[in-house]
Amino acid sequence: MSATQMEFTFRDAALLHRELEDRSGLKLEIVVTDNAHTVMSVKRHPARGTTALRLHHMFLGANTGVIHALAAWLVKPSCRKSGAVIDAFIREHRHLVRKRPAPAHTLAVAGRYFNLKNLYDDVNAKYFEGTVNAAITWGRRPAPGRRRSIRFGSYSIEQNLIRIHPYLDSEHVPEYLVRYIVYHEMLHAHLGIEESETGRRRIHTAEFKRIERTYPDFARAEAWQAKASNLRRLLR
Repeated sequence: MSATQMEFTFRDAALLHRELEDRSGLKLEIVVTDNAHTVMSVKRHPARGTTALRLHHMFLGANTGVIHALAAWLVKPSCRKSGAVIDAFIREHRHLVRKRPAPAHTLAVAGRYFNLKNLYDDVNAKYFEGTVNAAITWGRRPAPGRRRSIRFGSYSIEQNLIRIHPYLDSEHVPEYLVRYIVYHEMLHAHLGIEESETGRRRIHTAEFKRIERTYPDFARAEAWQAKASNLRRLLR
């Protein structure tokens, strides 16, 4: 059992507030949430001398070590040691985050060359132990016109929906590339979207990049995307 898993005893929000203020020396405004994506966000209010902290309710069960790390991080957000403890706690208790239902609208998964559901199910089983619950669909085909770039995939946290660009459903595109794009967007769904202290969303965090690089076809898929002739062929 890891340090973050020990002493998981629920406290009320008032006690958590008092513990964090005592440890950090800051005047805090704390809101306990049941967010389905952002589990922790901080905003400073220098004019009134307070720090607003929004925390997922999982932190009501955090052990003393996690509370101390959180207090230290509030004082010094650049502290890697405190950040690592908090990140580990969040990863181990992500099962407490409320799952968003899949969108009700019709999804298009069967392409001419690739079936997204088959790819999704395979990737989910191999790399996420079947835990990702986002929906997936081919995106809408764009209107005709000259294009210089293409966004291969996207993940909407509000809709819990992955969209894959329909141009990838082509005989010229290798399956390993489509599978990698599916994996990339599923990783977003798996890790969630972080927010900085200013409220700006951080999409490709250091943790995201570290995990993504372990994907077996990462280098091959990146090389395919970097080849200008492949992009030109897609955009014809």
